[in-house]
Amino acid sequence: MVEKPEQILETIRRRELDIEIMELQLKHGLTKKRAESKLLIMYYKACNAMSRAKLMMHGISGHDIKELNPPDSPDPVNSNAIHRIDPWNDHHQKRT
Repeated sequence: MVEKPEQILETIRRRELDIEIMELQLKHGLTKKRAESKLLIMYYKACNAMSRAKLMMHGISGHDIKELNPPDSPDPVNSNAIHRIDPWNDHHQKRT
């Protein structure tokens, strides 16, 4: 099965969101399975590294990844505005 670079990028983003949520759960003591969560985080990071290598085989470097789907830029009028997405709520919205 051949995946498109966009599919690989979406998979990497989903894993990074899951990693961020698990790290927040560990930080705030919201999980009882600390060792399992840490192993899963390491596994996801390894998968993301392999996915990035796969993207590089397609000829997409780290700089090109950021250019494919640029993040929401702050308001140019108000340069002090910071847009932060809550990973926990965003994760649940994507799952439903």
